[in-house]
Amino acid sequence: MRSRTITLAWSMVLMGWGGLLHAQEGGTNHGCNGPCDSPQLQQFSWDRDLSHTPDALREAKSWDKAAAKGESEKLIESLSLPCEVTAAERVGGDKDVKVYEVACRSGVGYFLMSQPRKKAQAISCLAAEAARAADVAKGAKPSAFSCKLGGATDTKGMAAAVLKGTNTACDVSDYRWMGVSSSSGTEYSEVSCANGHGYVLEVPGVGKLASVVVVDCQEAIRAGIKCSLTAVAMPVTLQTFRDALKDHAVDCAPAQVRYIGRESLGQRYVVEVQCPQQPKGLVAFIPLQGNPKPFETLDCSAAAARSVQCTLTAAQATPQK
Repeated sequence: MRSRTITLAWSMVLMGWGGLLHAQEGGTNHGCNGPCDSPQLQQFSWDRDLSHTPDALREAKSWDKAAAKGESEKLIESLSLPCEVTAAERVGGDKDVKVYEVACRSGVGYFLMSQPRKKAQAISCLAAEAARAADVAKGAKPSAFSCKLGGATDTKGMAAAVLKGTNTACDVSDYRWMGVSSSSGTEYSEVSCANGHGYVLEVPGVGKLASVVVVDCQEAIRAGIKCSLTAVAMPVTLQTFRDALKDHAVDCAPAQVRYIGRESLGQRYVVEVQCPQQPKGLVAFIPLQGNPKPFETLDCSAAAARSVQCTLTAAQATPQK
């Protein structure tokens, strides 16, 4: 994964009932350190009236879809957007500002906006739908824009199209928007499949001529991105043991941690910990991954009685005979 920290960094504004879609740069991450459980994007605002609604523009016979495709391809090139256009329509704007929807061969769709004397803007259909969902959840008026060209009627369908574009077999059962990287602009979503597998979708941002990447949830965890729709086993690291000590309120700020092994019967992880608060040394028996056995700690003397030898503690006590 190219980003360990997912934060929501886009503000999106839709202007006018007919829809003048504008994805502003910058914005706020609302303190969201990824992955985020909900799209904390700023609400859409309607502050300008235009003469046509998006649907009216879609249906207008006077608009040439071939011309829309040509204009969209120019915008995509100027934005260095990873999209091979398969279809395009104009869906909003006025005489100066034009908004297009495009469908890409990768399965991703975008809204594009051209504006005089300003840089063109783009936002993916997945991000736009996340913002709509956030507005609905807050009781705010949602945007009139909804992606239609890809043939999907919801985000699950959009995600399925992206997976198909990467030749990833998945009967999508659920979908979750995760957020946008404030550093790279990469968008992250999670999908779960009917067979129990799950994936993280990485959609490159503007200016990133990279392909859409699909990462298995088990691999995503290694990069710090945890899937919540799919059951995955967290990798066990030394930090896992440090966290377990903290969770069980053990008086020990670990200077060193040594993994000893696992119990043959109880299957608890056995680790030695060196810390100034425990001058006699500390051995912890840590149950993880649903293990019902109790968490337990012993000093090195008591641990030696169980044939567990400390090596980090300089003066190891010996058991009484």
